[in-house]
Amino acid sequence: MVKFILVLVMLFNIVVVSSVFPETIDRVIAYVDSNAITLRDFEKVASKMKEKIPQIKNEEILETMINRVLLLRKAKELFIEGKDEELINNYVDLKIKSGIIIPENKIREYYEENKIKFKDTPYIYIRDEIEKYLFEKEFNQKLKEYIEELRQNTEIKIIFIP
Repeated sequence: MVKFILVLVMLFNIVVVSSVFPETIDRVIAYVDSNAITLRDFEKVASKMKEKIPQIKNEEILETMINRVLLLRKAKELFIEGKDEELINNYVDLKIKSGIIIPENKIREYYEENKIKFKDTPYIYIRDEIEKYLFEKEFNQKLKEYIEELRQNTEIKIIFIP
């Protein structure tokens, strides 16, 4: 009888403690090599991204998270400390942006090909804007190519897209 009461008390304690301190098991939704992306991480990122871009799809959010893991891993090979965002930005600046130079003739060529869009605005007034546009275009292309290269050398396993 004493054993029965002890077992009952222990079961009661387990039930009470587990209801007071429920443990949430976080599901893994994707792996980038051995790095796990969890549902909780996804939900945090998704809520922030959907505030800025309401029409963004969950698949695009997950792909962005995977790309971020890849870039962060490479950044940590070069930089020892810093916040994740700083590391990624510094790495991208060093690896990609530093190699982009837009020659003057390309800026002039773009201006000549798109003169109608500029409505007779003199080249000197629009030159910097064109250079910035061409730089961003080149940067986006090179970043996309670099991420594709990183993906080819990485085992990526998507378990499910929320």
